[in-house]
Amino acid sequence: MQLCEQDIFISDERVDKTTALQRVSEQLVAAGNTTPEYLQGMRDREAQISTYLGNGIAIPHGTPETRDAVLDTGVKIIVFRQGVAWDDENVAHMVTGIAARSNEHLEILRQLTRVLSNDSVPLALQRAETPAEVLAILTGRDTHQAQPEARLEGEQAIFVIQNPHGLHARPSAVLVKFIKQFTSHITIENLDNGTGPIDGKNLMKVVSLGAKNGHRMRFTAQGSDACQALREIGQSIREGLGEMVSVPVTPPPEAVNQKRSWLSRLFS
Repeated sequence: MQLCEQDIFISDERVDKTTALQRVSEQLVAAGNTTPEYLQGMRDREAQISTYLGNGIAIPHGTPETRDAVLDTGVKIIVFRQGVAWDDENVAHMVTGIAARSNEHLEILRQLTRVLSNDSVPLALQRAETPAEVLAILTGRDTHQAQPEARLEGEQAIFVIQNPHGLHARPSAVLVKFIKQFTSHITIENLDNGTGPIDGKNLMKVVSLGAKNGHRMRFTAQGSDACQALREIGQSIREGLGEMVSVPVTPPPEAVNQKRSWLSRLFS
């Protein structure tokens, strides 16, 4: 799945969130990616949890119940240069509508979020005049890719993602919200695609890990509640982060960091 100019639109409309969802849905329908019923799924998803990632970016998408409305996996991007009030505190300038039958969209989402984690990119998008300029910004990995977080010395554990469609937006948001309750600084690294470490309390960066079902994620925590954080994060991941999980995948013995003796109990 590859992003192209035909997937990108620039709008000078001043719209609200409801209209923005309608506009991106219209583009998905026109491209043959979804039926009109998919729009209700996008609305339902927003009612469950905001799809605003941060840095001026929102990624509206449907619910599992509306997956039948997806005809063909696709992504449509609208840059609203006037901005869209997405919730009480956040304004989205780029709305990325995602329709996916499975997890084919995770790679393009990972690419987008890694690029957009650079603070200079949202302003560049607002100034872009053509879809070609937007595409150049979004695919400028070497120029705009954010530097990974420095590795911490601290407690570590590796957990396997069991969500059938990986860490897409909703389980990522649940994970970040869960991690934020701990005072420790927590980083995450995807051992299966070599991304990270990233700040576990940053939703955009967590999504950028591109974690799929079966991927091994190394969590490092440093702080007064580090041990508790890793224990409870592991339990939350095993429970599916608010979703039904697939058959648990047991990591090979060498995948588990034995740096701390208590870690072996996390996987028993």
